[in-house]
Amino acid sequence: MDKSGGFYSSTSSDFKTAAMFAALAGASYGILGVLQILVGIGLVNPNSLINDPIGGIMLVVVALVFVSGVRPLLGEDQEGYAYMAVGAILGGILFVLQLIILGTNALGWWLQLEDWSEWILLSDLTPALLLFIPVLMVSIPMHRERRGEKTKSDKEKGGID
Repeated sequence: MDKSGGFYSSTSSDFKTAAMFAALAGASYGILGVLQILVGIGLVNPNSLINDPIGGIMLVVVALVFVSGVRPLLGEDQEGYAYMAVGAILGGILFVLQLIILGTNALGWWLQLEDWSEWILLSDLTPALLLFIPVLMVSIPMHRERRGEKTKSDKEKGGID
């Protein structure tokens, strides 16, 4: 076990990189969540974002999970990675739910149902969909690196065998 109680050895820069990612993801989810809430209660122009205050609250919850992991990561505590994992899982759940909503709306439009006659794809592109893609793209290589698997950059460097 290393000094932080984990089974994986991590350098100080690994923790700082993870903390920076958690802070950035938390800020992104938080800002867009608060904006969705403000649009939902009428304080911001409703044409600027999706009018979904409940979705905004869920984004703020995901943001709080990510931000909660920053302090442990800066203290080089392995526990911070758990916050990142839970934040990514919650973001993934919201992503899947939004995909299901998008799919059902697209089906209603395709079947030419009356309520969906004027539906467009852009009306269902919510922050929950758009924010999860970069989180996933960063989380997978970070997870592989933590498990000691080769990443593309390791193979290029001739690193881990």
